[in-house]
Amino acid sequence: MSQSHYLLVIDTTPVSDELKDYFAKFNLDIVQQKNLYPIHLEQGMPTAILIHWSILKNEPETIRQFYNNYPVPIIIISDSRDEEVSIAMLEAGADDFMTKPLYPRELHARIGAIARRVIRAQQKIAHGKDVLMFTNWRLYPASRQVFGENNQELQLSAGEYDLLLTFVQQPQRVLDREFLLQITKNTDLTPFDRRIDVQISRLRQKIEVDAKKPALIKTIRNGGYMFTPRVVTLKESDAE
Repeated sequence: MSQSHYLLVIDTTPVSDELKDYFAKFNLDIVQQKNLYPIHLEQGMPTAILIHWSILKNEPETIRQFYNNYPVPIIIISDSRDEEVSIAMLEAGADDFMTKPLYPRELHARIGAIARRVIRAQQKIAHGKDVLMFTNWRLYPASRQVFGENNQELQLSAGEYDLLLTFVQQPQRVLDREFLLQITKNTDLTPFDRRIDVQISRLRQKIEVDAKKPALIKTIRNGGYMFTPRVVTLKESDAE
């Protein structure tokens, strides 16, 4: 199931207009329901799930069960600070614990931080002796190097490499600008900031045959970007 542009809040108290207005600027809707079940996913997988601790207090183990079906950041919220509750929820598997009032920028930053931790964990898995191959390129996660034809190393900035690795690890998937902003640690940018587009433009100039007619990194209207090539993972000894 594809990821959509909304936050799912499971709470009996209405979400503040301040929170809704802030995330609307980033094309993120807030969908709220009062009960833990059933979860309605007509809009696709949410960007993150916020659950009030009182709904889970008798069954915190539900948090781990949630991850099997909804592999997105799960943040537990509470009306007041309670160390025992916070510890119980975090030990049960929550990614974070926040006390109301929820400040929009802080919540946004925390969601971004969780997403980056997940990506880093995925990248570490790939940081063995694997080689990721696409078209005429070979990407070596362990050394953060990319080589093209004639064994010429491609010179990339750290940000360009992180973007490319993210694309290569998730081919044929639409990655929205919000997600890519999180990967590049730019969650504080406004939704109209074009720096991520500039970075992708520079990456295209380095890996595309014709950057003006990109074939590897496609722009998806009202969606984001998609890495189109087939990616093959080989052991380093087999790729030489």
